[in-house]
Amino acid sequence: MEGPCKLLFLGQNPTRVGIIEKQSIKGSFYSYIGAVIGFVTAGLLLPQIFTKAENGVIDLLTSWSLIFATLATLGLNNVTVRLFPWFRNKNNHHNGFFGILFWVNIAGFLLALLLYFVLRPWIIADSIGQSALFVRYIDYIIPLTAFTTIYLVIDIYYSVLMNAVRGIFLKELVQRVLILLVILAFVMGLFRFDGFILYYTVALSLPGIIIALLLMKDGEFILRPQPGFLDSELKKSLVSVAFFGLTIGFSNILILYMDRLMINSFLGEEEVGVYGRAAFYGTLVSIPIRSLSKISSAVIGQHWKDDDHQSINRLYRDTSLHQIIFGLLIFIGIWGNISNVFHILPEDYASGPYVVFFIGLANLFIMASGISGSIMTTSSHYRLLALFVVLFGVIVIATNLIFIPVMGITGAALSAAISSLCYALMRFVFLWKRYRMQPYTWRHALAIGIALVAYLPAILIPDLYNSDHKWISLILDVCVRSLAISTVFIALTLGLKVSADLNERWNRILAWLKIK
Repeated sequence: MEGPCKLLFLGQNPTRVGIIEKQSIKGSFYSYIGAVIGFVTAGLLLPQIFTKAENGVIDLLTSWSLIFATLATLGLNNVTVRLFPWFRNKNNHHNGFFGILFWVNIAGFLLALLLYFVLRPWIIADSIGQSALFVRYIDYIIPLTAFTTIYLVIDIYYSVLMNAVRGIFLKELVQRVLILLVILAFVMGLFRFDGFILYYTVALSLPGIIIALLLMKDGEFILRPQPGFLDSELKKSLVSVAFFGLTIGFSNILILYMDRLMINSFLGEEEVGVYGRAAFYGTLVSIPIRSLSKISSAVIGQHWKDDDHQSINRLYRDTSLHQIIFGLLIFIGIWGNISNVFHILPEDYASGPYVVFFIGLANLFIMASGISGSIMTTSSHYRLLALFVVLFGVIVIATNLIFIPVMGITGAALSAAISSLCYALMRFVFLWKRYRMQPYTWRHALAIGIALVAYLPAILIPDLYNSDHKWISLILDVCVRSLAISTVFIALTLGLKVSADLNERWNRILAWLKIK
């Protein structure tokens, strides 16, 4: 369960990261448990219970609300990561830093709300032909935006307070459990789809409510900024970092969900539903990075403040290697079971296999780049990262315009893979040219080679699926293929000593079990 989050802190200052290390283990645990629950809900239940159009509505509401919520933060999440070390003072409530976050984000939410009402007629006009069901529920975007904004702001604040696990627990575990309960209540006939959307909105909103209450309980919900602390130079830095942070954050979210919005425009909400459910399996590849990204930003921000480039470079190298190892294992495990995935999904989702492949590949490209994004976000070159993200967005839009009309939802997934590779290369080239930081060694190539060898059992093992005994044969086939792939991959990774850290962890486990 430790994964790359734990490995992130090997070799670092134990005084600084001891608490974070423990929380990273908890965060990884919650992420993996949440992924299992998410698989049950998004991977199994939603496609079976709801129509393609209804699944499209769910994805579109989430996509639009995240776009507006990111705008509402006004870039202050980037300010939190980059500038909080200069405010840090526990005895003085961190010089009123949360008060700045709170009042600026109130203004940001009002701005996002205004933009929503300006864009609402256009969204309706664009959707009314092929996505009429989405139009019926469009105003749920407002509460989803409000509570998502609250969560985003407080979650990142807890991260710099070295308590990232709290937000991970609420988002990855509590929210997924609530969604599962809402789905089960729907299956039991307690309400119709109208009621499902209402309670689904409540489930998505509760993490924001709970995390705000916890901040109050901890005595950190201080709304009054510290008088006189902000000098002109710090104010200038706040505005600059916020502006470019907004550009980065807004572009990132838009990029993540642009494919769904463009599929809706070109093909309609039913194809959004197919794409969203298929893409879910591809996003499973990114599980190891979910808690790592938040934890790493807090650590790297402190390293920049301390001018400790050596520690940053070591984190860059180690996270890239460990992320690609874990990511490759998940990727070949999913692709090795791709026929089983589409035995699980209804027949009208049959156009989705290469959506899984290309979305998984897109996540692998980003994972192989390690924490290059966090390094640039917290560095003095955050403005250049904003330019990279904008270029990333241009590539996403251009490739979607090219591939969706020709290849449908597979084209959107291919666009994601091409765009992610370009974005990863931009960050790699800059960090190499500017700081001589680069994470890649022969071990990365070895890990890829091991993955190719470990995939062979998926090809060689005969198909055990039998439609007369669907679930028994399906479970048997998944277990046999997954066990074979995992055994070969893990044995070769440890035997060839791709990662000294992983071998060290393995030896500790054996010693604990008294096998060695």
